[in-house]
Parts: sequence; C-alpha cells; structure tokens
Amino acid sequence: MSDPLKLEIQNRDIIGKKVRHLRREGLIPAVVYGPESEPITISIQQGPLRQTLLDAGGTQVIELQLGKEAIPVLARKVQREPIRGDILHVDFYRVSMTRLIAADVPILLVNESPAVESGMGTIMQGMSNLSIEALPGDLPSHIEVDISKLDEVGMQITVGELDLPKGCTAQTDLNELVIKIDYMRLEEEIKEEVEKEELFIDGEQEVEVIRERREEDEED
Repeated sequence: MSDPLKLEIQNRDIIGKKVRHLRREGLIPAVVYGPESEPITISIQQGPLRQTLLDAGGTQVIELQLGKEAIPVLARKVQREPIRGDILHVDFYRVSMTRLIAADVPILLVNESPAVESGMGTIMQGMSNLSIEALPGDLPSHIEVDISKLDEVGMQITVGELDLPKGCTAQTDLNELVIKIDYMRLEEEIKEEVEKEELFIDGEQEVEVIRERREEDEED
C-alpha cells in the first residue's frame, strides 16, 4: 500500500457564480461527498491541486488536510475550461480505507508481440479500462498486460488471464476479451469496405429510415 498524496484545503462559503472570484485569486472550488457524510464545500490552491491530480490519476488516494482532520478521497470528476484546460471544479469522493470500492483502472500494454513485430498481425484491443474492486489503498494506477507471448495470429488474452495486483478482483466477465492478435488488413480491403458503407448510407436504406420517421411523426 503506497502512502497517500497530501493536499491542503480550506472550507469554502462562497458558492454559485461568485466562485469566479476565488479562481481569480488562484483558488479552485471543490466538493467532498460520500455515502456516510454530508457534502462539504472547499477550495484548494490551484498549483498544488494540478500537480496532485496529475500524480494521483483516478485511482490513488489523496489525503485532504483540513486543519487537523485528514480526509481520504479519490478524485472523481474534474471540470475543465474547454479551450485552455484550466481546472474549474473538482468532485472528491470520500472513502473508507477499510471498505472495498469499485473503480475503472486503465490497461497498459507492455513489451512487444512477436506476431505484430513480424508483420503477421495487428493488435485488436477489446477494452482500455478494467473495472476492479479493492480497498482504496490497494487500487493500482494501471493494469499491465504483457503481450510478449502473443506470437501467432488468433492468440488472445481475456480478463480471467490477467495477473491482477494483490487485493484486486475483476468486476468484469472473466471471458471478456482484453486483447487479440488479428490478421493485417490490406489497404484495398479497408477502402472497399468504406466504399460499401458510403453506398449504404447514400442509398435506399437511408431513405427508408427517413420515411419511417416521418410516418411515426404523423402518427404522433
């Protein structure tokens, strides 16, 4: 279990549109909520918050320091300004370090597949995140999937074959596909498929769908 990241916070009375004044002062509004506690509104210095969120990702516990009180949380939702990407607001989920919690953890492919390196096949990834259950302190930043043994087209790895960290249990069907080595597709095949899709969209099928919608509108 790694030590939680620490972040100084302070209580916030300002709410609504007035929080823009906080941001001008370099403070970011946030809220802490959980199943067995009342939500509390807080503000955090922008610089430390940005670095802590970068270090924690979505799975590492952050310890919010409110005076003498330490509140273990996970960052659940980060609202950002769409153009510059500045942090506007953060939702923190309060956790119990002794109670299991579910989280989606990123999947990271490591090493190289001999089948891909030789040009025989290409990687088809069935999922980019895995839903797991664990104690908050045992949540990993990612799940590593070693693809170095995939040396033939058709070989695959399912959820049940993953080597999960200690204390973690998959909440996904164990037969679900994580990654597979598929045949390389020729550019001519891809072009032909795209042309068929364009013909399908521009042809009679689209007219039928529009007609069905119009008939349904008339019935309404």
